[in-house]
Amino acid sequence: MRVYLSVDMEGLAGVSHPAQTYFGRDGIDRIDYDRSRDLMAGETNAAIAGALAAGASEVVVNDSHWQMRNLRAEDLDAGARLIIGDKPYSMTEGIGPFEAAAFIGYHAGAGHPTGVIGHTYSSVAIMEVRVDGVPHNEAGLNALRLAEHGVPVVLVAGDDALAGEIEQLLPWAERIVVKRALGGNVAESLSPERAQTAIREGMGRALGRMSEMQLYKRRGPIRCEVDLRQPVMADYASVLPAVERVGPRTVAFEAGDGESLFRWFVCVLRLANVPAA
Repeated sequence: MRVYLSVDMEGLAGVSHPAQTYFGRDGIDRIDYDRSRDLMAGETNAAIAGALAAGASEVVVNDSHWQMRNLRAEDLDAGARLIIGDKPYSMTEGIGPFEAAAFIGYHAGAGHPTGVIGHTYSSVAIMEVRVDGVPHNEAGLNALRLAEHGVPVVLVAGDDALAGEIEQLLPWAERIVVKRALGGNVAESLSPERAQTAIREGMGRALGRMSEMQLYKRRGPIRCEVDLRQPVMADYASVLPAVERVGPRTVAFEAGDGESLFRWFVCVLRLANVPAA
């Protein structure tokens, strides 16, 4: 069994503020960011250990946060492989013939009232993403693409706000709550040790009930609407031939399957970010 891990940072135990998830060009916040890198490695290794103990033959980790070069290879369990760098397919880079996927350190979607550091792919550009009228977070969008490659999402770890969204989108997936969301930048968190134990044990449970897992597929044509933060972002995004501007800050497109939807979404996201760069 091959297992794919996509690992973010905002949903980790002990992380509650954006300043813990990046550092500026002048090095400000580097100490907090480096501590979060350690937490990221800890939860990743817990998921790797759980997968290997449950019979996985290989675990591939995709560093899915920010500039996507956060995890230090020397910090990871020797039983895993690491995808690191600036990736065209972002949080789903390297997906292929896997039997299961898990999302670690994930967070609630843009606009959630209490989700810790909640956003959907870009806190600068995106206010909400809807698929067939249903709000989708990063986990939901990523799961749509993975499904087209035959890979079910079996576990998602983050705060309780994320868990509530996952219950609606991917109800079969194991939900690991490592902190309670008290607001956008405040959380009541488990200790790293307890969070890692919960993830390790959760991976074992998830891989032990593979017969219950499902692919997150939607029947085409699938309609995606993206609410952008500024009208100028819609100006740029609607240059794409398949993308229609349906409001002052909203663009929409249709796709035949989850793979196409994800590709179009990434194009919209990157064009929308041009005037914000």
